[in-house]
Amino acid sequence: MKEYDLALTWDKDPCLFTDILESDCKKKGLSFLWITFEEARGIIKDLESNKLRIKVLLDTEATYDEEGDLYARLSYAVKDSGGVVVNDPDRTRMSVDKAVMYYEIKGAGIITPYTVVVRNWEPTVFKLTAEEKEKLKTPFIIKPGCGWGHRGVIYNAKGTIREIARARDFDRGDNFLLQEKIYPVTLEDKRAWFRVFHVFDKVIPCWWDDTTSKYHQVTRNEFQKYKLSPLVRIITKIADLSRMSWFSTEIAIEKKDGKLRFISIDHVNDQCDMEASSESKDGVPDNIVKFTAYSIVHAARTLIKNKTQLHKKYTILLKKSGQISLKGLGYAPKLLSYT
Repeated sequence: MKEYDLALTWDKDPCLFTDILESDCKKKGLSFLWITFEEARGIIKDLESNKLRIKVLLDTEATYDEEGDLYARLSYAVKDSGGVVVNDPDRTRMSVDKAVMYYEIKGAGIITPYTVVVRNWEPTVFKLTAEEKEKLKTPFIIKPGCGWGHRGVIYNAKGTIREIARARDFDRGDNFLLQEKIYPVTLEDKRAWFRVFHVFDKVIPCWWDDTTSKYHQVTRNEFQKYKLSPLVRIITKIADLSRMSWFSTEIAIEKKDGKLRFISIDHVNDQCDMEASSESKDGVPDNIVKFTAYSIVHAARTLIKNKTQLHKKYTILLKKSGQISLKGLGYAPKLLSYT
């Protein structure tokens, strides 16, 4: 039987992220397999016939809400043969559905924008009530429950029947969310909108301008000055609910009734975009891309070589300040063990 320690599904061009994954595997003595769409079907066949074993799979391509998705089938083939998938397919199926996570997040006491969930079986002529219109305000956001990468999103909806029907035509089998638009405060010269990364037992908060997609990693001084610890507490609570190991979330600070509050906007974004800032004007800071790639290889090696479970207390990675910790965050979610 042929075995690979770490496999990666990736249909894009090589980049800093993939280069580090491959080179660090070689450095640490781990075998590495790059899987493209053209190769996926044959690899599934070999996994299902016990000719191949993948110990850890990093999935960056599966779309679980699309029937017959080849990469989703590959992830399950790895899991069913005893391998670890980052992120686990069953956890991912639930967590990336915004209609599901909205209620999970709200039920956990995390502040969210006012949201109306429109089920896929509701009539095309769905109409908002007067109370819903008042709470949503205009304009508001319409987004598909399982959408990603801005696909199918309407950013300045007014709430007409025709407008909602047109948005739902993007995917008639999906649920849709009508979401209050959030206007963040400005802290000095920055919009208080953040993308926070969860990488196993590490949390990496970044300023992320939702109008330009520009990143700036939060510094220790900013973290303390603006009292940004709720960013960490929110994402670790989301991780506890979703059991996801590698994802990002969007959180904003808005002013309501004269008080600042942290509000969870887009709860679980799996398959994080790892295009680096050196490769794209709106890419992720290079040091975060490098840290993430090294962390994934380290996690794979720990599971394979030591057969120990990754389940550690959280630390926070801040720019130029190394890692700090906060009390009461608990432990990072366990990966489903490789056997």
